[in-house]
Amino acid sequence: LSRLNTIWKGFINMQSVAKFVTKAYPVSGCFDYLSEDLPDTIHIGGRISPKTVWDYVGKLKSSLSKELCLIRFHPATEEEEVAYISLYSYFSSRGRFGVVANTNRHIKDLYLIPLSSKDPIPSKLLPFEGPG
Repeated sequence: LSRLNTIWKGFINMQSVAKFVTKAYPVSGCFDYLSEDLPDTIHIGGRISPKTVWDYVGKLKSSLSKELCLIRFHPATEEEEVAYISLYSYFSSRGRFGVVANTNRHIKDLYLIPLSSKDPIPSKLLPFEGPG
């Protein structure tokens, strides 16, 4: 991550689970408006099944009027890692993704997909068009 510029810095908050400062890094897609459109605090409103997200992503990729952008969140400091891991564990242990509640006009939907460093990149997200 040291070679990539951050595109956003702020809080991720899921009430009664975790709140922490994080940085977002580009992975794939267009990031022109993302730094402006992401709120200071990303509020996670709930959980969603991976199948629902993958069905939606499949439809989105075939649309000419919509874009899929992938970003990677990383704790801003070592102190933030405990809360970051708590949120990851919460979703991972339940087999669910996170749904962001406060999106913006340029961002229709935003999901948090828990991937460990050993997990393969889900095929629905490939190919990457960006720094990867």
